[in-house]
Amino acid sequence: MEVDEQASKAYNSLGQEKQQQLLEAVSILLKKATNDATADEYRKLLDEFGGVAVRNGLTQEVLDGLLSKHD
Repeated sequence: MEVDEQASKAYNSLGQEKQQQLLEAVSILLKKATNDATADEYRKLLDEFGGVAVRNGLTQEVLDGLLSKHD
């Protein structure tokens, strides 16, 4: 899978455990895109992403601002 240079650098800067977690997340997303992942797997992954986002300071106001930039 090809990614841009920034994504490649970010991935390579991660420790082995974080790289493995990211690979598992990408795998679930790809399976969901091809309808091979279960709804429970996908929901769990989205919940994990949401938790990380909140812990990193994402608020509803910030999310609304990000989403409105793409309208």
